[in-house]
Amino acid sequence: MSTSFPTEGGCDCRFVRYRMESAPLFVHCCHCRWCQRESGAAFALNAMIEADRVTSLGAEPGDCRHAFQQWFGAENCIASP
Repeated sequence: MSTSFPTEGGCDCRFVRYRMESAPLFVHCCHCRWCQRESGAAFALNAMIEADRVTSLGAEPGDCRHAFQQWFGAENCIASP
């Protein structure tokens, strides 16, 4: 699947939104125990992109306390107003 750029995305809470102006430098899957624990899955997807190629369109993200917070709804999202 090919993605055209710029492309937009965001958090499930819908408050944190961003635009990527170009493709990431790389994308990879990590299967280490830390990433499994943090993502609640068999692996985590990671991407690296230069900061000047990402534009924040919504609320600024806060520090992530737990990856599983998404299952509790947006009222627990750090970026929610």
